[in-house]
Amino acid sequence: MTQRLLDAGYTRDLLVASGLVIEREGGQIIDRFRNRLMIPICRDGGSVVAFGGRALENEQKPKYINSPETDLYTKGRTLYGLHLTKAEIRRLGYAVMVEGYFDFAQAFQAGVTSVVATCGTAVTNRQTLLLKRFTSKVILSFDPDAAGQGASTRSGELLVSDGFHVNVAILTEGEDPDTCVRRHGAAHYKNKLRTSTPYLEYVINRAAARRDFSRDEQRRAFLTEMLGVAAKIPEAAERDQFADRLAHKARVLEDVVRTEIRRAAVARRTDLATQNQVTTLRVTPAERGLIWATMRHTLAAQPVLATLDKKDLEGLATSSILEVARTLAEWPTDTVGTTLLERVSEDEAALVTRIASETEAPANVKDCALGLRRLRYERERSTLQHEIDRRQQLDTDAIAREETTVDDLLKQKYELLQRLAALEE
Repeated sequence: MTQRLLDAGYTRDLLVASGLVIEREGGQIIDRFRNRLMIPICRDGGSVVAFGGRALENEQKPKYINSPETDLYTKGRTLYGLHLTKAEIRRLGYAVMVEGYFDFAQAFQAGVTSVVATCGTAVTNRQTLLLKRFTSKVILSFDPDAAGQGASTRSGELLVSDGFHVNVAILTEGEDPDTCVRRHGAAHYKNKLRTSTPYLEYVINRAAARRDFSRDEQRRAFLTEMLGVAAKIPEAAERDQFADRLAHKARVLEDVVRTEIRRAAVARRTDLATQNQVTTLRVTPAERGLIWATMRHTLAAQPVLATLDKKDLEGLATSSILEVARTLAEWPTDTVGTTLLERVSEDEAALVTRIASETEAPANVKDCALGLRRLRYERERSTLQHEIDRRQQLDTDAIAREETTVDDLLKQKYELLQRLAALEE
């Protein structure tokens, strides 16, 4: 190629500046791309400004070679394939963002006509400005490995801060859009896009999966990390809703703490006013009463523990303690207290000992199961209401992609309220 271009009258300096040719020490110039599948990279107007080169032989290294940045081409302000899909992005009202050339090709051939690719990098400000000309909604469809999840988080954060509505499509481990389409077909991949997760929900769930919310320092670390995300949300009302979801996810029950989290988010602060405000979750009388009875009146506590299930304990400050106690519901009564203290953490054992040292029962043990079930239904009601509020803010196209309707959620809420009312009878 180098010789052909020289014969055509192009100068050495121009060929080197174009990125098609490399100048070695001693002045020799050679082709940058040799024995590779050439992938033209176009600006949004359609003119070719760079190339990607995919190795054709297994032993070729590296697997990909890309044009260097030139006067014509800057990687961080180019979206691969946009010249082919910009009209469909504008018509459909959203873009599907993938990482690589072949992810783009497979998605496009599968009928996902609003796709663009970042060419392996997290999104940049210049790319968001370019995309904003055509849409304000994006579905991120990156690889599900650690690198892809990191790119989803970074890209989503920038897109949200620039005013985009962002969802994340979660693929099976070990797959990318290219392999997903080839293995499972177009309909399967399109369903992954249709059931994608709102970005802020994705970030909360990913961060929460790394935390143990029974420990204060873990809860503080989670809230601090997520307040940094909240600070980048442009709309105050959306920041407020995000903060309420944070408090719910972190199992913060006290209104004063929830209010402080919401204030910090709305004010775009990245930490709480005082760290000691996020103290140990409030241990309810029902929890204290059941723990006290387990240690002091085991025979009365065991049948109550046997009526509980895991969902009754979710979100409680003492969930891990009561879960252990529940497994001891049929043990000999004289061994339960000692075994419980051996099987919980040091901090939890100290809490159990403090509660057991109280001279009077904090609550009637027979009422404790009822109290815990009531708390469970209240948590579920709060979660349903949050989801109803979120759905009601979506536009028609986004609502159509949801698996359940607002009417379905309202029906679930009504049934839950009936169960709550039945507890009071």
